[in-house]
Parts: sequence; C-alpha cells; structure tokens
Amino acid sequence: MKLSKFALPAIAALALAACGNLSKVSKEGTTDNPVWPDAAKTTLRHDGTQHGSWPNWDNVRQIEAGMNKDQIYELIGRPHFQEGLYGVREWDYLFNYRENGEHKTCQFKILFDKDKNAQSFYWMPEGCGPKKAEPQVVREVIIREVAPAPAQTRIRQ
Repeated sequence: MKLSKFALPAIAALALAACGNLSKVSKEGTTDNPVWPDAAKTTLRHDGTQHGSWPNWDNVRQIEAGMNKDQIYELIGRPHFQEGLYGVREWDYLFNYRENGEHKTCQFKILFDKDKNAQSFYWMPEGCGPKKAEPQVVREVIIREVAPAPAQTRIRQ
C-alpha cells in the first residue's frame, strides 16, 4: 500500500513532464502568446561556447504550413530543446548567423496542429530569420561580329 501512495503521484508527475508544450497550443496549431525557452538550455551543443546550429537558410525558407515533423526534420534537424516525449506540438530552435560581420542568434518556433502538421511559425527577436533571397539578376550580353568592310574598288573616270 505504501508503494502505491508514492508510485501513483510519481508516475503522474513523469507523465505530465513528458507532455512538453511551453505555449498553449490550440488544436489548429496557433497560440496567442508564444513562450520561448531559455536559449542557454538548448540541448544542441557543440564543443565550444556556441549553442544551437548554423542553418542552411535555403532549407529554412522551404518550411511552410502543412509540412509534417519528418519533412521539417529533414530540412533543419531535430528541435534544439527538450520538448517532451508525448503530445509535443511545438518545436524550438536556436540558430546562429552573421549579419554585417556580427555574430547573432535567433530562436525559431514551429507550432503543430492536432494532426502534427506545422501551422504557425515565430521568430525571436521579431524580424530575425532568413531574409528573402536576392533576386538573380540576369544580364543579357549580345555579341555582334562585325563583318569586314568589302574591299573598295576605285572606279576610273
């Protein structure tokens, strides 16, 4: 009997801890107030002092509503924070990048609907994240060959 008094609350606490959603995510995959994890607590660390990853911005730009977790995982990898084990409907990332030679970080949050499809995307600080790709400028160069002038013939009068 003593075991069940302690075991049941412990199991319940573990089960609740496994359901990791910081923000209150609706069935539609939205929130009115995204909650951000502490950047220093990222689980993705490399040797050294930097946390997070240096993403391929082309991959980040491809992420869109309706993608499932596997598709997002293929593009930018696993989430960078302890999201929980069951019923997780938000993934958080910490990205590094350089802007005008200065090292910066930004957080990226993806919220999933009840069917585990991505629906909402947030950046912190606001305006952080991949900039639109510069349009490719195509310059047309026309090379014309100039034919040599016909040899002049003198007409005698």
